[in-house]
Amino acid sequence: MAAVVAAATAAAAASTDAKNQETDEDAIRNQKLVEEFQYLLEKSQSLFSGLRDLPPTGSHRQWRPYFEKTFEVYTKLWKFQQTHRSILENKSNYGLKRWEVGEIASKIGQLYYHYYLRTSETNYLHEAYVFYEAIHERQYFKDILEVKNSALMIKKMRYYARFIIVCLLLNKDENVRQLITELEGLIEEYTKSFKPPDAKEWQMVLEEISTFTEAEKKLVPINLDRTPDKIEHRLASNIAERHIAGLPKLKLQEAILVGNYQKQIKFSELTLDMYRMLQSLEREPFVLHPSVAAATKNKSTETSDKTKEASKDEQGNPAAEKMLKRSNPHKYLLYRPSLSQLLVYISTAFKDTSDNSALLLYLSADGCAYPDQTVPGYGGGVMTSHRNNNKDTSATTQHLADHHVSPPSVHCLHPADLVPFTRKPLFLIVDSDHSTEFKHMPNVFDQPVMCLMSPVEYPSSVQDKSEIGSLFTLFLHTPLLGFCSVSDIGNLDQQKWDECVRKIGAMEKAIGDMLLTDPSVDQHVKRFMMDDFLYYFIVRFVLCGIFLRYHSSFKDDKSFPSSCPSLPESVYVSTEIVTMLGDLTAIADVGTYFSLPAYATTSAANSVINMASSSSSAVAAASGSIGGAPTANSANTASTTTTTAVTLPAANSNSTNTTGTIASSSPPPTQTSTTMSTTTAIMEMK
Repeated sequence: MAAVVAAATAAAAASTDAKNQETDEDAIRNQKLVEEFQYLLEKSQSLFSGLRDLPPTGSHRQWRPYFEKTFEVYTKLWKFQQTHRSILENKSNYGLKRWEVGEIASKIGQLYYHYYLRTSETNYLHEAYVFYEAIHERQYFKDILEVKNSALMIKKMRYYARFIIVCLLLNKDENVRQLITELEGLIEEYTKSFKPPDAKEWQMVLEEISTFTEAEKKLVPINLDRTPDKIEHRLASNIAERHIAGLPKLKLQEAILVGNYQKQIKFSELTLDMYRMLQSLEREPFVLHPSVAAATKNKSTETSDKTKEASKDEQGNPAAEKMLKRSNPHKYLLYRPSLSQLLVYISTAFKDTSDNSALLLYLSADGCAYPDQTVPGYGGGVMTSHRNNNKDTSATTQHLADHHVSPPSVHCLHPADLVPFTRKPLFLIVDSDHSTEFKHMPNVFDQPVMCLMSPVEYPSSVQDKSEIGSLFTLFLHTPLLGFCSVSDIGNLDQQKWDECVRKIGAMEKAIGDMLLTDPSVDQHVKRFMMDDFLYYFIVRFVLCGIFLRYHSSFKDDKSFPSSCPSLPESVYVSTEIVTMLGDLTAIADVGTYFSLPAYATTSAANSVINMASSSSSAVAAASGSIGGAPTANSANTASTTTTTAVTLPAANSNSTNTTGTIASSSPPPTQTSTTMSTTTAIMEMK
């Protein structure tokens, strides 16, 4: 009996030892997992911090490998915490909190956004939106207030500010309004709970965002249901290629957008003019067909794979090849740069511009003029930023006061400063009150050089709108909005709006065809028109000139845009195009704003009759049906595309095995702003 008891005791002891050993092994294994997670977390944070030290200029060969490495580590970190979530959430191991998962996801969203800034590829911007939206839907930062930690609250508000920027760039107006409301509540709670010293700065951020969105909304007419009409901000992806016999193809490769109007509304170092031009230089995000997207997703779930594939020519994937062919020009966004900074960026972009490619320089800035200056090319230009910029924005005033010849300002960009960069194709757009100073810039090297210049004066009826962006830039961005602005159109029902969109499209096509077939048009201009973006800038420039020439309030030559080389007068007085302008004014019922030839007004009257007749027929047809299908919106934008997938947990914080899937792509670039402010600091990689 004693032997049996002893055996049982020994067996129990052995079992206990085995369990203890197993428990110890589990603890050791869990500890190793925690250590690996901490290693990946620290490495990802170190790489992320290093991205901000990369120079904002330079070839992709310099920055792309570092971005790929950073994204590869974040992919490993994300998949690791997803696989071992239950162990990491256990307080006895690591105690991973939900907001920490959200912070990792937010960093990946920042990588997408900054990579978009580096590459100008809108697909990455869309990927950033998908990540930020998933973070918002899953409420990662919901419980931060309960922690009563001001640093965590700041993280949450920074996330909101970044999400708003992405939504602004994707023109998701409803999201922007919702996020602004939520951010306002967060700032109020932050101020009330912590009495922080930066409360006024956050309030200023909120005011900037609200003012920016309100200014943009003012220009868009509303339809009968009190919602804004749909606007196409970016180029469509199905534009037919143009070939001209005997002329080598030219492509826009680099673009520099400069915003230096002191009084213009801005947010996060982005003025309204820069915001519009930025979108004008992009195509809509590329949406894969569902079957193609599924096939791509099944190939790999490694985020870094997509980044690496994007850096080389892909073979055997028609969808990827199509996406590469539609690449947008690389852009630098410069808010109030100094002259030396601007010249550095121009030099870098010039160096990176390859053969048969062009550099675009967009200058939106206050002007400077020196009427008594005798040296060619230094009679005026546009101002750049400097320490005493607020004291004197125009040298003309100082010149008149001193009654002697003033030397050109060292802070002014003069036409002669750009001559060295005309060794390669250069396309200038100057939106300034002294834009015509660039009219006689010499073409020394016989390369394609063109300059589109804004009016230097506007009638009093439009001068008060300069704070919400330049009329000239508005025409280059969306001609229909420019037309609505000079015609005081605040309300336009959807049917009329769609008709106006079609009419503007017809006018653009007619102008483009005329310029390409007219033998008197400079060959350099035709070469520029072989690029999609430059084609539309030139066509819309002409369209702007036609609208303003026939507008009753624009009578002085100074109120019309000009170009060098100049375009033939015949295109501005074309019977076909002026007739279409008459049709457009009739559709929008703004004929009294324009002084049109009799043939145009007669045609417009007939168009109105035909339009009313077709509307009556449509109503009659609709009344005979039980349920009519809604009219398809021509501006419909699909927005769900992914190639690789990263899985986020569901909103329930207790769940450890969830399958919420969101898209992922590639990494980030440094903000190219040159003036630090509160909003800049918020958008930086922190």
